[in-house]
Amino acid sequence: MKEYIAEEWLPSKSGLGESPLYRESDDTFFFVDIKNKLVHSVPLSQGWSAKHTIESDEPVTRLDIVENRSDVLAAQTKLGFALLDPMKETLDRIVDIHHIHDASLDEKVRMNDGAIDARGRWWAGTMALNEEDTIGRLWCMQGGRVCDASTEDRAAVLNGPVWSPDDKTMYVCDTPQGKIYQYDYDIENGKATNKRLFAKLEDGGMPDGLAVDVEGHIWAAANSQGKLIRFSPEGVATATCVVPEAKMCSCPTFGGVDWKSLFITSISDEGSTGNVYRARVGVPGLQRHPHRG
Repeated sequence: MKEYIAEEWLPSKSGLGESPLYRESDDTFFFVDIKNKLVHSVPLSQGWSAKHTIESDEPVTRLDIVENRSDVLAAQTKLGFALLDPMKETLDRIVDIHHIHDASLDEKVRMNDGAIDARGRWWAGTMALNEEDTIGRLWCMQGGRVCDASTEDRAAVLNGPVWSPDDKTMYVCDTPQGKIYQYDYDIENGKATNKRLFAKLEDGGMPDGLAVDVEGHIWAAANSQGKLIRFSPEGVATATCVVPEAKMCSCPTFGGVDWKSLFITSISDEGSTGNVYRARVGVPGLQRHPHRG
């Protein structure tokens, strides 16, 4: 099995480092510290010394590119979807989520991971604040409207989703259960069906953030194990990327001039640094779909 080793890159000491994002148009790297409500912007060529950091009034849990715009990012807030201007430090809300049938759940969850599909649908998962109650759901926002798209999916902490290169398969993590699931995905109507187990991490590993390469392999952050695991489309582990001093590695993303750089956030906990790492790998990553505004 191929093994890579990541190097420490940004000394961020994040309480909860998440959502790494590379924007090719201006060669900029972004990530968030959910615990401390921080959003960092880092020019790739200059590194940490040139960073720009803002502190938001509420946690920002996920960032994505906005099509044809470099002034704003698509951002998930505690309970909603928004546009974030990291320089002006403004957050313009698009729509919030609400648990229509049980409003008390609004106080028990927050947004966690998310992604945008090839048709511009913005998917997001919520998680229980206590990380124990199975009340997290999948939500989907399109055209300024959001719906509960989770059907039978309930978990304490949902991570993902990501899609295969042909958009026919969607992957979602049930992090506390150590499981990654896959669905048949209909890109034309945004329906995810036929849920089945894709992979289960061994020895108590918890799959956190996911990234996809051009060969359709899934790179999963094995939170609590200090490594990434690369799974084939058949769910077979084909490579690992060790993340030294970051037992609680949280989320990977691809970027750089050839898209072969893998950036990895981490969490300050249990002896883990909370810093950002990067590794050079042998296959390019897929570019993430932008929000179309």
